[in-house]
Amino acid sequence: MASRIPPSRPSDPARPSGAARRVVSGAAGAARTLVHAARRDPAAPADPWSTGAALQPTVRRAGSLLALTVIGFLVVGVLVPLAILLGIGVATGSDVAGWLLALVLALLVAFGVWAFRRVRTLTRPAPVTLDAAAPPEEWTLLETFRQHERRLPSPARPALQSAVQATREALRVTSGGTLTRDAFDARQAARADLPELLTAWQSGPRRPEDLTRELHLIETRMRQVTQAQAAAQDREAQARRRYLSGKLRPEPDSDPPT
Repeated sequence: MASRIPPSRPSDPARPSGAARRVVSGAAGAARTLVHAARRDPAAPADPWSTGAALQPTVRRAGSLLALTVIGFLVVGVLVPLAILLGIGVATGSDVAGWLLALVLALLVAFGVWAFRRVRTLTRPAPVTLDAAAPPEEWTLLETFRQHERRLPSPARPALQSAVQATREALRVTSGGTLTRDAFDARQAARADLPELLTAWQSGPRRPEDLTRELHLIETRMRQVTQAQAAAQDREAQARRRYLSGKLRPEPDSDPPT
């Protein structure tokens, strides 16, 4: 008995194959990634005190410009040949081709306006923002950190960042009050000690160990200032609590109000 061979199912030409679907989905995912990267605003202020913060806006701006360039090539590579083909259709007297050509040209104009605005945004310098309540010495400290961060050897960069962060905290806890010794030391470290130390390092050959040791000295003093201010605030809070407790506590022999 002859074996029955099941008839093969005819392939549907209108149905895309698995490979084609994978190619289309991959292209769509890549387009979404590029659009997301191009729409990201590189001018958004980041943390100005993080390591490499001066390079972060530049890197984001370069990545967004690259993504925008790729999107521009894709759009022009699709719409311009389509406009040429529709122009040929209009030349042959097709009304549908005329409407489609107008739509394609409108899309090209809209994309050109959007791309121009994005380029203007991407080429705008990123703002450097600080807290509105930050003391003026904090600007000097940030400028010193930005200026010398990339120039120091790698072993000394963590010490610089720790010293700068400790000085920033000391400036914040001593701002707004009287000019005590702690407040003077914090302001002096931001205005003179750190800038002069880093400038002297750049001007003459010195060992990284010496720079790291001096940065640790500044960090230690600034942390002492912060701890002293925290202890003083804690003592003030305890004194206020004892005062209110003694003031509002009723007398033992006093009669309750009728």
